[in-house]
Amino acid sequence: MKTQRLVSLMLVCILVLVAACTSTQPPAAPAEKAAEPAAPAAEAQPTSPPTTAPTEAPTPTAESQPVQAEEEHQPVTLKVMNWSQEQADFYQEVAAEFQKEYPWITIQWETMAQKQYKEALPLMFKSEESPDIFFWIGRDRTLTMAELLDQGWIRPLTPDGTVPNDWLARWPDNLFLEGINIQDGQVYSFPFNDNLIWGPGYMYINREVFRSAGLDPDSPPQTWKELLETCRTIVDKTEAYCLAVPLKGTDLQRTWYPIAGSIMTDQFFDFKNGRFAIDDPKLLQAFEFIKTLYDEELVVPGVNDKTFARQSMASGQAAIYFGGAWMPGVFRKMGFEDLDLGVAPPPYPDNQPRGALKRGNTENKYWVSSQTQHPEEAWLFIEWLTRPDGFFAQEYLKRGFGTLAFADNQKYIQDPAMLKVAEIAPQLRVLYPEPVVACPDIAKSSAYIEAENYHKNWEWEAMVEALTTGQDFAPVAQEIAATKNKIFLETIAKEQSENLQVSISCWTYPEWEYNQDFNPENYSQHKP
Repeated sequence: MKTQRLVSLMLVCILVLVAACTSTQPPAAPAEKAAEPAAPAAEAQPTSPPTTAPTEAPTPTAESQPVQAEEEHQPVTLKVMNWSQEQADFYQEVAAEFQKEYPWITIQWETMAQKQYKEALPLMFKSEESPDIFFWIGRDRTLTMAELLDQGWIRPLTPDGTVPNDWLARWPDNLFLEGINIQDGQVYSFPFNDNLIWGPGYMYINREVFRSAGLDPDSPPQTWKELLETCRTIVDKTEAYCLAVPLKGTDLQRTWYPIAGSIMTDQFFDFKNGRFAIDDPKLLQAFEFIKTLYDEELVVPGVNDKTFARQSMASGQAAIYFGGAWMPGVFRKMGFEDLDLGVAPPPYPDNQPRGALKRGNTENKYWVSSQTQHPEEAWLFIEWLTRPDGFFAQEYLKRGFGTLAFADNQKYIQDPAMLKVAEIAPQLRVLYPEPVVACPDIAKSSAYIEAENYHKNWEWEAMVEALTTGQDFAPVAQEIAATKNKIFLETIAKEQSENLQVSISCWTYPEWEYNQDFNPENYSQHKP
């Protein structure tokens, strides 16, 4: 039966090559964790004003209110730029729809390939020809505002810096925070894609393979033990493997995030104890569980990339693939419109405390240029764009481009698999602490970045090597953690000597539980 599986996989290789030549890529996903571009949520939450917003309601000014179309206005052209080329036709529809309400404002929406965009935008600012509104994700997604303020590229969303409370109320609580999208009380951006649904961690199932093994696809495995038994049954009863796990580059993240997050955290940094923690016993246990699947030959063999792994599952050569919220659309674009696709939460460890994946404040992506000559019109467009029941929200969700932080996603999503994803999402992710809120000088600190980038992708490389060679991962994990923590602490001490207001307490939140939303009232306990 193993010979038959390997012959089948050779056919999958050919299909992957054909698909790579003929299929287009899916919409870019802020988070495949992300994003991916990832990537990588809960829209059905109450929409009361964020607790971190000013307690006194800003008095709406003439500048921050939609201007009536029947008034006299000079023609204005707003230039908007981003890198989502596959949505370019949709943006032209958006521009036309907006102009129906504001006939004197013309939206010139330009898209580029991501690499070209990242090269062109700095040159536009240098020559003072920047767009009025632009899309940008910083080196650290959470600190994008700090990066752009340092570059002098952005201004507040409204002409006077204040936004109406009813506009803030379009988002769930705790998404507008000083240091992330607010600076000195002025709002500079807004969460665009949602951070609960849109992210990694879902278990996708080829329901036909489950049925062929005599398993009920509507009763997927809920624990690690059940997943192991399910995999053994699939391999014993069918010609398929159980899991398709990509290992190329950092692709292991698609399987690692849900398994590690189910017992502790999907981050290599432990915000509860303030340390790089790949050597933590819980994370080592998550790795050993994945290794068991390899040791028993339940996983498609080889160091394959994500495209191959996705193709293997969708074509029936494997039963399960772990991936992000964007996968229903990805499978369609790969040509698997008839795939009988199931979606389930990831399994949790048996009889142990649970963890959760990170729900970070990372989706602030649209900014108003400091060079714009039309701040009033830019605000009008942003207000219109973010209407929860407006044209943009309805069509963006109906067309499956992603999920939005300011709209009821389940109300407008039409894909049944995506609706299931949205239903599962609340049990996957919680709000993690955001250190920059407690310690604004973290925006100037390089301690975390220097430690993280000392040997970029070290954890991924070491885990892949251990999975493919059978070597003991624990000693390598201990070396990685010790090295990164030494750099981290030494850099903090150096920055303190240079009067930067940072300390290890900025990154350490012992009162927080891995599977619970962090309480923002506790930030005050961590001021340096």
